[in-house]
Amino acid sequence: MIHVFTPTRPRAVAALALIGSMSASGAFACPDWSLQGTPIAFGSEQLWVPQAVDVVAGGNVDLATCPVEGYGWVITQPDFDFTFSENDAGRELELRVEGTCDTVLLVNDASGTWHFNDDDRELNPGIRIPNAPAGAYDIWVGTYAPQTCAARLVLETFGTPPGGGSQGGASQGGDGGGGMQAMADPGNLTDYRDRVGQSFTFTVTGTDRGSVWGSDIYTDDSALAAAAVHAGAIGMGETGPVTVTILPGQQSYQGSPANGVTTSDYGSWSGSYQFVLPEAAVEPAPASLTDYRDRVGQTFRFSVTGSDRGSVWGSGPYTDDSAVAVAAVHAGALAVGETGVVEIRIVPGQQSYQGSSANGVTTSNYGSWQGSYDFVGHEAAPAPAPAAEAPAAPSAGK
Repeated sequence: MIHVFTPTRPRAVAALALIGSMSASGAFACPDWSLQGTPIAFGSEQLWVPQAVDVVAGGNVDLATCPVEGYGWVITQPDFDFTFSENDAGRELELRVEGTCDTVLLVNDASGTWHFNDDDRELNPGIRIPNAPAGAYDIWVGTYAPQTCAARLVLETFGTPPGGGSQGGASQGGDGGGGMQAMADPGNLTDYRDRVGQSFTFTVTGTDRGSVWGSDIYTDDSALAAAAVHAGAIGMGETGPVTVTILPGQQSYQGSPANGVTTSDYGSWSGSYQFVLPEAAVEPAPASLTDYRDRVGQTFRFSVTGSDRGSVWGSGPYTDDSAVAVAAVHAGALAVGETGVVEIRIVPGQQSYQGSSANGVTTSNYGSWQGSYDFVGHEAAPAPAPAAEAPAAPSAGK
């Protein structure tokens, strides 16, 4: 819920003075913008890439007892005295909170207008100020209930991209081999929301800083450089071109950890984007996957020629020293003698493996083993048939 109310600073002083006079008779102190908070300062172009500062949310002041519209618990002095500068482009300023509990946000902006929000994004608040005036902002990060919790205040601008460029100058479909240059990182892609189906190339420097919502498909206000790292389009600290396709808004977005960046879940949102990733080169499969044991949860694509010669233990998952070419036939991913690309997922070691017969290959039982793999899109063989006894030493270490 968002509230905007516009007493000027002088009128706010009068209101707070009234509350001050009430304190002698037992009233709580209320938010006072004239007190000193932690100073922070950013320019409009700096905030094109989101900036975050840590804060302890909450306090001992009940907003319901104060002459500002809102509710929750804050401290008397601002958590932050924020100096906002250089907004000649008239960008929107967004202030949002990422908290470990149900948080609220109270802001007195540079024009003296008060803003309050609770639960803009699930249990986290957010306030966006159009054509945000430059100057001093007083910010309180509070909690809905009377307890404190760890939180982060995130500041970000939206609107005209830095440098004064317009979205119409973006290079569609990357450079396409036609010499068109990638554009500078716009921070996020909300300005491209009306370009659904079009692709654009930007030069970004991979980072883990900034808020991102979704996996594979991201909300269009997600930080582009951080989303690029999460998607595997670029490495952390690496600078280079990435290509994205603008997509419609989705009903929901699923967060996940990947490549050192953890993204968040979100519900319905108005715009999205997805990275266009080059087709990875497919390498020949190794004889076994013991060297991949520390890559649990990751998926790999290999070129394999199906075979019925070699030892395999299990029926999916398979022990990681099982012959990949033979296990691929047993799983139904390939036929004997057929060459193709298989997708393999590394999974943890199992307490036991059940052998079975399938597709002309008979696998063996085995007990506890340290690493496993299975074939993506190919379920384990159903009812196991009588299996051959495991050899005394199927491979080194067993």
